[in-house]
Amino acid sequence: MKNFFRTEWAKLREMNFTDKRQYIWEYYKLHIFAFALVAFFVGSLVNSLFINPPKEEYLYIAWIGIPVHPQQLEMMGYELNTIVENPQRQHVMIADYTMTDNPQINMALNTRFFALLQIGSLDFFLTTREGVEDLATEGFLQPMGETMSALAYLNPSVYSQVAQRLVTISFTPRDAEASRTDAMAISLAEIPFFESFYVHSENMYLSMVVNASRFEATAKALEVFFDGA
Repeated sequence: MKNFFRTEWAKLREMNFTDKRQYIWEYYKLHIFAFALVAFFVGSLVNSLFINPPKEEYLYIAWIGIPVHPQQLEMMGYELNTIVENPQRQHVMIADYTMTDNPQINMALNTRFFALLQIGSLDFFLTTREGVEDLATEGFLQPMGETMSALAYLNPSVYSQVAQRLVTISFTPRDAEASRTDAMAISLAEIPFFESFYVHSENMYLSMVVNASRFEATAKALEVFFDGA
């Protein structure tokens, strides 16, 4: 290796600038490309891990069955970011999981939905009354008790408003013989928060995902819905 570098250096010393450039490019271009590629990936990794890591979901909301434009979801998520504890590292995500006319898009939505459900990253649904009943039957919902307890502690005034909007449904979970009756949703009909984004909320309900545990964060979101940011 030492002799190799000595020989290459001797060759370069005898060349003019143009010859050096052509020689280096001719014999070392693959090495240059490889070095640039490695440097790019290392730089990207360092940037994503230490300099500018992606934000974590403080709250992840699944939107199902209510007509909406992606920009409206983005704007609502931005407004809800007022509840996060660390704005530099956290954000509120609202993602639309409404089925479309495109089978490939539907497959991608289902894959992402079940992956997030499996790892417990989903917090609550914003959906229609029919959606609540379907999700409850599929076993995707939990009762509103834990969320209401967190809200009562956080803001008794908003709790009183929300308590009047609790929706109790009777449903038979899939693979179960007996039916259940429980408070499984909160009606968000005509809430000013959604009306301000021109979203029709007359048939909108909030339901908790079966394995969700961020009850305080959900209570804060309800505080924004009913009492403003």
